[in-house]
Amino acid sequence: MLDDIDQTRVRETFELALERDDEFPRLFYDILFHRHPETVPLFWRNTIGAQRTMVGQTLAAIVDHLGDEEWLSTNLRHLGRGHLDYGVTPVMYDWVGDALIDAVAERCADEWTPDHGRAWRAAYERIVAFMRAGEVDP
Repeated sequence: MLDDIDQTRVRETFELALERDDEFPRLFYDILFHRHPETVPLFWRNTIGAQRTMVGQTLAAIVDHLGDEEWLSTNLRHLGRGHLDYGVTPVMYDWVGDALIDAVAERCADEWTPDHGRAWRAAYERIVAFMRAGEVDP
């Protein structure tokens, strides 16, 4: 479980990233697709615009519920099961986490600190653990 300070760090930097770039998910996908073009074919079900909207809404919901274990378990297990069906592999979670955290850090610029990076890493590890649990126990 993330402590209150780390939850606040994640929330504040996510809000700052969105405040500075209302199309923040575009930057995330730009980074992900540049680093790992092999992920592009996984996104054929939706237009990229629709995908950006969905990821933005999903991230906002997750960030809003970082302290709610029951919500995270219920929602992220289901999300993880869906991602398995889409062909997401374990290593891809690392790629996505790196792209996401780097995108938030880029938008936060000088306000980003090593403590923010540690908080985001811890939060992302929890998110992935819940999602991966859905692969075996939906």
